[in-house]
Amino acid sequence: MDREPETDPIIDLIPAMVWSAASDGLLDFANQHFLEFIGAPLEEISGVGFYKLFHPDDTSHLASEWHDIMASKKAREVVGRLRRADGQYRWCTLRQKPRLDADGNVVRWYGVVLDIEDRKQAENALKETKTALAASEENLSLIINSLPVLVWSARPDGSADFVNQSWLDYAGRPADQILEWGFLDLYHPDDLPGMVDIWKRDLEHSDQTALKGRIRGADGNYRWFYFSGRKLIDANGVVRWFGCNIDIEDLQSAENALRESAAALRESEHKLNLIINTIPAMAWSCTSDGRLEYFNQNLIDYVGLPVDEIVGFGFYQMFHPDDVEPMRVAWDDMVASKKSRPVDARIRRADGQYRWFNLRQNPLLDSDGNVVRWYGVVVDIEDRKRAEESLRQSQSDLAHVTRMTATGELAVSIAHEVNQPLMAIVTNAGTCLRWLQPGHTDIDQARLAAERIVKDGHRAGDIIASIRAMAQKSPARMEQTDLKGALGDVLDLLRGELHHRDIELGLDLPKGPLELIGDRTQLQQVVLNLVMNSAEAMDASSSERRISIRCTKDGEPFVKVSVSDSGRGIPPGEFDRVFDAFYSTKADGIGMGLSICRSIVEAHGGRIWASAADSQAGTVFTFTLPMTEVTADHDR
Repeated sequence: MDREPETDPIIDLIPAMVWSAASDGLLDFANQHFLEFIGAPLEEISGVGFYKLFHPDDTSHLASEWHDIMASKKAREVVGRLRRADGQYRWCTLRQKPRLDADGNVVRWYGVVLDIEDRKQAENALKETKTALAASEENLSLIINSLPVLVWSARPDGSADFVNQSWLDYAGRPADQILEWGFLDLYHPDDLPGMVDIWKRDLEHSDQTALKGRIRGADGNYRWFYFSGRKLIDANGVVRWFGCNIDIEDLQSAENALRESAAALRESEHKLNLIINTIPAMAWSCTSDGRLEYFNQNLIDYVGLPVDEIVGFGFYQMFHPDDVEPMRVAWDDMVASKKSRPVDARIRRADGQYRWFNLRQNPLLDSDGNVVRWYGVVVDIEDRKRAEESLRQSQSDLAHVTRMTATGELAVSIAHEVNQPLMAIVTNAGTCLRWLQPGHTDIDQARLAAERIVKDGHRAGDIIASIRAMAQKSPARMEQTDLKGALGDVLDLLRGELHHRDIELGLDLPKGPLELIGDRTQLQQVVLNLVMNSAEAMDASSSERRISIRCTKDGEPFVKVSVSDSGRGIPPGEFDRVFDAFYSTKADGIGMGLSICRSIVEAHGGRIWASAADSQAGTVFTFTLPMTEVTADHDR
């Protein structure tokens, strides 16, 4: 008698998921292996509960397939995804077979479920690989045909067996006219022999080739190409050559142009070198940090020093020992500030003599304002220096003459100023003698008279010393000077003259000394000239006759001195001209006084100018001078 398979314990031991269903297709049995796989009891999956085991995307398809199978009563394998006990879906194949009665009606359905996840993944991977391979081949073909180079392959004997679309487009011919040895017809006749020789040589003795030649295009014009190829051997030992021809027409033209430009540049450099080495100046260049890197032949010949000794910072040894430190300070300042300024210094000639030179330089800046290189020249100014020295000496002589002239004009006033202390000395001496006579002796009164004699003697001596200093011809001496004291001395000489001219003198001086570096006598001459000019400007004036001298600190650390008068004034537009040499607003003037004043003030690092007085009558002459700290910096 037949036993139902689901009652046989062997069914549970089969390593496959076995099931059975009634004739209506509803599941009523699953073996233990099936239940363990899905992790659910039979009660949950029997009947229509079987469908909830499938992936939602497969349920509709599998239900339709199952109904078709039941209607046809014929077995058919169906594939779908079943949920495993861990919740993962795995591909499985469902196989079934009906048991029919004598009339051909289905009594029961029996089937197995086999896990084919690994096979499915392998099939999918193979499919993806084939798809990717096909796409890769298509992409490769597209790439090769789209490359802007002429791609080719050749057999071991050198004949072509493939050319890409770019080759066909360039040549304007079908492939059969280029393959085999047809490509040789497109090479330039002048290039063909050499190209064939190189190709044959590399085929026999090398695994790569490289050459240049011209190929005729569809338009009939030849263009330069660079040929590059390599020999490859596949796994079956088949030898083929693969390569490409790159259009280098523009590059070849550029190379030719570059070659011509290089030749022109060499010629230009040669000419520039000749110019630089023959100009009557010593040309040089420095790095951005101030190191000497280039100098022309004139400089080399002049200093007579080995080149390796003056490059870098060795160039300082060319200068006079007294000029080295000032040059170093000035050059370091220019490098740091990126601003140039001319500098004078003495340079030793090859024979050991020193001559004055003017060093001028300019920085080459990049787009960010950084110094790329310094360029400069060294120009011999020895003759100019001597001329300047001669001019200074002439100006000094002229200033001395001017002082002597002014002193002569003040002779009467000076004599009066000297006579006053001398008469006082005589009077006090008689008084002293009277208090020393017998019977009238008074030692205290005699002592007071003697002290007055000493005081008046010093006063007379100071006046004479001032006159002597004004009259003395001596070189300028830049030393610490109290401007306030110098003003007082020169005004002492002028008081008598101003009183004689009936001119009132107003003074506005600050408390304490005004120290600066300068030549005391020259500064006194400036004040003397300005005051005498103002006095002469008021000779024909009937109004108030007054000269005001005001001295202030004009913004530390400068001092400003102004001399104003109530004279006839200077015509508008001539305030700057009055300081020109030989220009004068006076009929008998020689026009040198104010010119000398300007030279003296500028030599002391200051400036001088003229302007109209606030009262609209008269003129104000003003000059400024740097005080000790600024002057010291200026000299350094």
